[in-house]
This record gives sequence, structure tokens and C-alpha cells, in this order.
Amino acid sequence: MAGIKNLLTIIALVAFPAISMAQITSGRIVFERKTNLHKLYKENDRIKRFLKEDVKWKIEQFELFFNDSLSAFTPIESDEPEQGFMKFLTTHNKIYSNTAADQKIAVLDLWGTETIVKDSLTKRTWKITENKRNIAGYLCRKAMWEMNDSTRVYAWFSTDLVPSIGPEGFSGLPGAVLGLATEDGSIIYFAKEVQVLAPPPAKLAYTITAKEKDVYTVEALKVQLLEKMGQWVKKEDLDAMFSWL
Repeated sequence: MAGIKNLLTIIALVAFPAISMAQITSGRIVFERKTNLHKLYKENDRIKRFLKEDVKWKIEQFELFFNDSLSAFTPIESDEPEQGFMKFLTTHNKIYSNTAADQKIAVLDLWGTETIVKDSLTKRTWKITENKRNIAGYLCRKAMWEMNDSTRVYAWFSTDLVPSIGPEGFSGLPGAVLGLATEDGSIIYFAKEVQVLAPPPAKLAYTITAKEKDVYTVEALKVQLLEKMGQWVKKEDLDAMFSWL
């Protein structure tokens, strides 16, 4: 009888970490984003000529706070902020998502101008594969999304983190996205740390104030930008940029 009790105790101790991991519903994920500027702007001659040959990667940090229905993805400010042209070559958006309400608020940094987008969550058709890898200590499965005819995005998600969340506005998978990359490797996100904690409510919320009168849907903002900046940006550029929200 004592042997059976000991066996059950061992089984319980072994199983408990797995059960605990599978029930993670709140916490903080720290992401590192690597952007290959030469790949990202290979089709943009106006920007490409300003890029230094020896400056290939731009590395930045982000954090994703989450609970069972809310998440907030925001940049981690550097101790030495970039100056001039280089700081505008990558996005520094803040994305606040509410899966229960099917709603997101995106605070976009559009070439130095803060712009608010309020819209429903983006729906993506994912193809889940059997490929697996370990990211930040969690076993993840690989999924693929066809952004357009020429661009695929790969995501690695873990079902150990229950909410359907991810960097930028990526979601829709049965677990949290801990890795994200374009097929050509121009943009790569990988989780570096996962903390299990209850985020302060202030970290998860964004309140649109009365002075922020111009609040757009994604499609309305595209129209506005094409009207004002059509000579500098193309519709396909905006489609690609907003597909990350």
C-alpha cells in the first residue's frame, strides 16, 4: 500500500509542472525584434540609398503583457534613443487587444506622428504544421500565414500559454505566439523571457481621450494616407504595413 502511495506521489509531482504550464493565462513576454534593413527595403530605392552597408540588423525590445482576455504589446524604450532618419525605418506601434470584445486599439507611430486606430481583431487563416522548436523554454508548433501572393509569415506558438496572443497584432492560434518571422527573414521576433504574473490593470488598458478626435479604422486610415501621401507611398505598401496589426 505504501508503494502505491509513493508511486501516486511521484506521478503527481511529475504531472504538476505540466498542468501548471498548460494553465498560464497571465504574464509578461519580452520579445527581441531583429530587422534586416537591407532585405526590408530592397525594393525601395529612395530608402536603400541611405542605408550603410555595414548596418544590416536593427535590434529592438518589446514587451507583451496579457491576461485571459486582454493584452498590450508595447516597445521597451532604449536608454539611448535613436536620432534622425534611422528611428523611422522600423515601427514602434502599441497594440491593445481585447479578445472577449473582438476589438483592438493601435497607437501607431507614423513617421513621427501618433495616430489612433480602433477596429476589430484581424482574422487570419493559419496553416498549422507538425514542425516544433523550443522558444524561451516552451515547446512551440509552427504555423504559416500567406500575407499575400509573395509573402509568407511563420509563427511558432505554445499551448502552454493559453491566450491567443502574439507580437504586434498577431493572434488566432491555439496559444501564444513566441516566435514570428517573414519568409525572407527581414523581420524576426523571438521571445527571450516569459514571466508568470498578474499584470497591473494600467498596463493592459489604453483610454482614448477627448482630445484624440481622429480615431480611424484600418481601412479609413489607408484611404486618408493615400490621399495625403499617395506620391510617396503605394497601396500595396500600406496593405503590407497594416497587415501586422
